[in-house]
Amino acid sequence: MLSKLLLLGIRMESLLKENLTKGDIYKETCHRVQGKKLDSYGLEELYKYVLNKKFNNETVIEPQTRDNDTENIELIEGYRNMVDEEEYIASLITEKYNRKTSISNWKMNLHLLKGHYGDLIKDKSINIDRINSYIDGYSFIDNIKNSFSKRTRKNTSTLSTYSPQKAVEYAITYAFNYNTAKYPSYVGNGGDCANFASQVLNAGGKPMTGTNASNFNSWFCRSNNLWDVSKISSTWRGADAFGHYWMKKAVSYKYFDSSYFSDKSKLKKVLEYGNRGDAVSVLNSNGRPFHTLIIIDYGKDDLICAAHSGNTITASLRYYGSFSGGIRIYKMS
Repeated sequence: MLSKLLLLGIRMESLLKENLTKGDIYKETCHRVQGKKLDSYGLEELYKYVLNKKFNNETVIEPQTRDNDTENIELIEGYRNMVDEEEYIASLITEKYNRKTSISNWKMNLHLLKGHYGDLIKDKSINIDRINSYIDGYSFIDNIKNSFSKRTRKNTSTLSTYSPQKAVEYAITYAFNYNTAKYPSYVGNGGDCANFASQVLNAGGKPMTGTNASNFNSWFCRSNNLWDVSKISSTWRGADAFGHYWMKKAVSYKYFDSSYFSDKSKLKKVLEYGNRGDAVSVLNSNGRPFHTLIIIDYGKDDLICAAHSGNTITASLRYYGSFSGGIRIYKMS
């Protein structure tokens, strides 16, 4: 990064000495790169570099904690729903087909549900919504393991005018005060994390696309009524489908298992990879997304995130990454 600064002729030494807030540093960084050949990703990398140099292992973020900030995974609606769904599926298979199974045995569960789906939809005593959700979620995981093998993927065709700053400003503005004039809220109906993350990405400049709500290549929300399902794509509102979409559409993505968050040398790779405005999927032990975050700031050996369900602007990515399934970061610029 220092060589890039020198090449561009950008002098940043004074920023390291002046008594400036984080916001002032960003504004001054933007001012100093005017007229330089630096895209939004380069600007964000430069901003992160200056912050890390200036604060030198001290916390970078300014206090923004709210009383209703939450960082307990078991209190997250998406996590509770996922656990309830997977326990239901395991119990159903054991009781209906006399096949002892468990949450971790997802491949067998998926194969069995698909094979008996025609009979299952005729059984009125069965919660078919949970079965459909399970099949969709683990079909994504099966596809990832067979096709991607958890490798980093770069999408060189996804260049845009994405603004991490605008994304962050939206996230902070609406983390606690939901923008229900324009978008639905899924609190109490599966969780609002992916819906909120999608709003943030759109505010940052990611364009909506498609008209078919069930097509996983579509990503849009054109109604604030959560029951108007034909106008809100599954990729916009659901953690599973959101992750599937952005694995294809993000500039790049990378998977980090839980070991990256207990080893300082490996943690450094996470901190270098993630930037403000990037999206994050939190994964269960099978690799299935159950929660979605947006990186909004840089902290001491950490990346700070915003989210809905539960509402926060101070979530520690290091905390979520230590969960058994790890995380997946989607780079947006």
